[in-house]
Amino acid sequence: MNPPSGGRPASRFVRGRARGGGGYRPYFYFRRNGRVIPAGGNRQPAADQASVPRGAPQPRGWSRSRAGGDAARKRMSNAAIDCSYLRPENYAAPEDALEVRSLLVDNPQAYPGWRLYFLREEYVANSDLAKRIVAVEAHYQRNPHIYDAARIRQRGYFQLLAPGIVQDEQLKAVWPTLTEDLQRQPLRTLSTIGVAMHTVVVNNGLDAAEEAVDSILPLGTTKEMYVPRTERTRKIYARLEDFVPVELVSSITHARVDSLFAVRGIVRSVGEPTLGLAWQAFRCTRCRTEQTLRQRGNYTPRPYHCLKPRCGAKDNFLALRSSPYTRLSVRQIIRLEESSLALLTDYDSTLPGELDIELRHDLVDAVHVGQEIIVTGVVKLRELCDNSEQPSTSVGAATTTASGNLQVYLRACSVQQARHVKLEFSERDLEAISTINTEPNCFKLLVQSLAPELHGHELAKAACLLSLLGENINVLLVGDPGIGKSMMLQNCAQITERGAHVSGKRGAQAANQLGISFCGRNKRVMDAGALLMAGTAGTCLVDGVDKLASKQTLLLQCMQAGELNMPLPGLFASFEAQPAIIACANPQRGQYDQARYLLQNIRITAALLKEFHLVYVLLDRQSTTRDKSLTEHVRALHAGSKRREQIAARYALKPKKSESVCEATFHDAPVVPNDDKDSIMQQDYDLDKRLECNVLEPELDLLPPILMKKFIAYARQNVKPLLNDEAANIIKWHFMELCRRSELEHEQSQIGMGQLLGLISLSQARARLDLSSVVTPLHVRDVIAVLTESMAQTRLATAEAAAPSSSGKSSQLQSFVHMMQLRSAALGRRIFEFEELKDMGTRAGIMTGIAKLVEIANIGGYLLKKGANMYEVVPD
Repeated sequence: MNPPSGGRPASRFVRGRARGGGGYRPYFYFRRNGRVIPAGGNRQPAADQASVPRGAPQPRGWSRSRAGGDAARKRMSNAAIDCSYLRPENYAAPEDALEVRSLLVDNPQAYPGWRLYFLREEYVANSDLAKRIVAVEAHYQRNPHIYDAARIRQRGYFQLLAPGIVQDEQLKAVWPTLTEDLQRQPLRTLSTIGVAMHTVVVNNGLDAAEEAVDSILPLGTTKEMYVPRTERTRKIYARLEDFVPVELVSSITHARVDSLFAVRGIVRSVGEPTLGLAWQAFRCTRCRTEQTLRQRGNYTPRPYHCLKPRCGAKDNFLALRSSPYTRLSVRQIIRLEESSLALLTDYDSTLPGELDIELRHDLVDAVHVGQEIIVTGVVKLRELCDNSEQPSTSVGAATTTASGNLQVYLRACSVQQARHVKLEFSERDLEAISTINTEPNCFKLLVQSLAPELHGHELAKAACLLSLLGENINVLLVGDPGIGKSMMLQNCAQITERGAHVSGKRGAQAANQLGISFCGRNKRVMDAGALLMAGTAGTCLVDGVDKLASKQTLLLQCMQAGELNMPLPGLFASFEAQPAIIACANPQRGQYDQARYLLQNIRITAALLKEFHLVYVLLDRQSTTRDKSLTEHVRALHAGSKRREQIAARYALKPKKSESVCEATFHDAPVVPNDDKDSIMQQDYDLDKRLECNVLEPELDLLPPILMKKFIAYARQNVKPLLNDEAANIIKWHFMELCRRSELEHEQSQIGMGQLLGLISLSQARARLDLSSVVTPLHVRDVIAVLTESMAQTRLATAEAAAPSSSGKSSQLQSFVHMMQLRSAALGRRIFEFEELKDMGTRAGIMTGIAKLVEIANIGGYLLKKGANMYEVVPD
């Protein structure tokens, strides 16, 4: 009985006799792995045909052999082959993976929604399950202010908080292992909780009258009577919260499958929702018995007989679309990027942990990309798509493979917003944070612990540290290649509470990782970029912002408006995102030229440069003092005292100085001497010298990155500093001084409200570093020192490029601007072409470099570019 030879592929099921060469074929057969298996193999063999009564119908298939009984015995196996699984009602499976036939809706009188939650199990009175359902139902009735039956029926789900149900003593007496059952058998326990809520909702008077009317009135509206449409209560889902602790994705093992699990992370990708018919309810037109049938694939099976005893109906089954047993399966797959305080991610070599989440029913479209959530669900396994010709980049693609590779995913039971849940710190963490707070100079300790491999540049490190502790503080690092800017950004990405890292050195791939993009086979999976992953309270670190010329407009929009716009066909979407930006850029010529302006050294727009609150130029200067300190730094690196492993080991053995966090800093402001503004802004105060490591001083016990991350997270969460009157007056005085100096230099103020908000945020970040609830003048003094150094470094290139002699660029620019203003007043117009400006420069005695001079005048605000080779002269 070999399959017929030929190029035709083997079909699954064939009806008929022989098809193309060979011996006899049974009437119904199918092929599997090269073997022909009859569909009637479980029938009576040909050897026993003598015992068949005369007149009885002869069986088809294998028993109709023309070779006689001996040949039939050779063809038949010892065990009969049962092919009844080809029937569609037996081939289907419900949600709990049990193979069942079509179900008869025979709910017990006490529980009208029993079959919605328990498919195969029959109700047994006075059993442990029945007692637990009664106890949970009594818990709901004792707390009507928590469980609103009318609202739960309308929404189809309810929030189940762990403290409320676990601490119920009456429920605990009947069901003491509720928490353990939720962790080990979550699906069955959720069904028990759900059927109890369903019973409470029905018995509350919402459905009793409707079901009574539905049993009396006809099925629909007739000419004689109008029957209003009634809807019975559908399945109600319980959304669990705080039943299991949040764990890492790496802790998932084979023993955790089918158990409850909770994970915290940021939504990286969101797939397209899919809709399908999972169950279809039918009503027998003869006895009006309702039964439901599982639906799978493109084929829609229907019942072939009524399941009610003493009813022999074989057809005329009415499909019920409004029945609660007709269920539509709505699914959506999202990808979650794990975020945890105990997780350090090296973005340069590794990727953060990711986990696919399956959302169902009301959880679909409940989250968006870039949102930080806590998901509680059941760990499941699915088959991977292993097709090398068409790689599936779509989120959550699950198809059958021959290799049998499986992937872990989480079937979500509840989704909780992470911003409403505070981070938890252990006693050991609080003890370590207290030790850091009791250091004589914790500012210096934290600055030196940030990127300890990078020597010097303490003020740039302090600026990055304040940006991590503050809100919406943007920092730009510009300098020579190889000085350690990328290393500083990678260390900041490791210790930030919520951050994203983008490297512009990867070209177009990095440009796509900055904003929102669509990926997948059909381009229907929304992928969040680094700006959305950082969110409003996070930090986005951009390495090589000058190489992202095509995305600088997107970065500017995010920094100015605090949102990302995404035009779509027929609609327009916007996402809130205003993270703090820490970026670095390399000079265009390979080395920073101090004789040129800052905008001439880096490829960045002037509008984007203005959005950075702090800009630092890191130069590779040569001096005897620096070379000596660099030698000591290299010696310490090779000795191991500044390596990460040695730092962590030393800190673990360090004696603790305090048992709790300094509570006085949260309530009492530090004592500030009654000094005036001149003493606070004293000229001999050098913050750079105060933060740098001196060779003669004892070596600092630097902090490991994991401890710095926990300290920053604790300070941002628990410390909300406010300005006192003295600090507010000093900030106001300094801001007015900046405006006055800007008017003297540029003839109009270049300082706006963004600089004032940045000054306030920096002062609050400096107070948060000391775990102080009050911003004092001493904190403002450090911030002004950091800001003054930033302005001095950015002004350095301008001052040096001003004019080495009387015929330098500064005097040429003044003569050129004066000639343009005179020409504009004489002609009575302000719009000129480039050739006219070139003629003005020639009349002013400038023979070469007119194009560069026009560009400098445009940057300085003396000219406004109106089009191609068209400029407007700004009046004096």
